[in-house]
Amino acid sequence: MSTSRIFHSVHLDISTNESNRICYIVLPEKLKDSEKGWLDRMADALSANMVVVSNLDWESDLTPWKAPGLKAGEFAGKAQSFLDILAADLLVNVESSLRINKVERFFCGVSLSGLFGVWASCRRELFEGVASVSGSFWYDGFTEWMANHPSTANRFYFSLGEKEKDGKNPRLAAVQEETDKVIAILKAAGKEVFFEYNEGNHFGPLIERIEKAITNILSPYA
Repeated sequence: MSTSRIFHSVHLDISTNESNRICYIVLPEKLKDSEKGWLDRMADALSANMVVVSNLDWESDLTPWKAPGLKAGEFAGKAQSFLDILAADLLVNVESSLRINKVERFFCGVSLSGLFGVWASCRRELFEGVASVSGSFWYDGFTEWMANHPSTANRFYFSLGEKEKDGKNPRLAAVQEETDKVIAILKAAGKEVFFEYNEGNHFGPLIERIEKAITNILSPYA
C-alpha cells in the first residue's frame, strides 16, 4: 500500500516493492487518492519501488538556467540547486528508509520535469534510465548545451502528443524538432532510445502516458 509524507517542502507518494530498483516520478501535482492504487499496481507489475515527487517550484526548481517565461517574467533556472538537494538529501533519505542497497535508479518526468531528468543525467551519475513525457526540450539553448554534455544514463524513453508541434506558440511548437535533436545526440552516443507519439496535445491523459513511460523504461529489467 502506498504511503505519503512530506520531505522538507516536497510531497512524496511512495509505493514499496522488495527490490533494489526505484523509479522517481516528478509531477506537477501530488497523486489523487484514486490514483494511489495505480502506483501500487505499477510497483508490483514492474518489480520496483515507486516514488512520486510533487509540490516543487515547477518553473524554478526544474529549469537549468534563466530564460524568458512563456507568458510573463522568467524561468528562474535553479535546477542545479534542486539537483544538489535531490542527490545529497532526498534520494539518500528515501532509499535509506526503504533499506535499499546497490540501488538502480530510474527517473520519469513530464514537461519541465522531463527536461530536468535528461539535463540531470548530463550533470550527475544518478539514473540508469530516464523517461520523458512531452519534455520541454524547446527550452532556450538546451539542445546546444546537451551536445557538449554527455549523459550518464543508458536507456531513454520519449513521447510527445501528436498535436504538440501544431501549437500556436512557436516556441512550444518547436518541441518536436528539439526532441529529435535530443534523440539524435543520445543515439550518436550509443544510448538505447525509444520514442512514440500519444494522441492529443501536451499533457492528458497524464497517468496513462506516465504508465507507458515507466513500463517501457523498467520492464526490460523485470
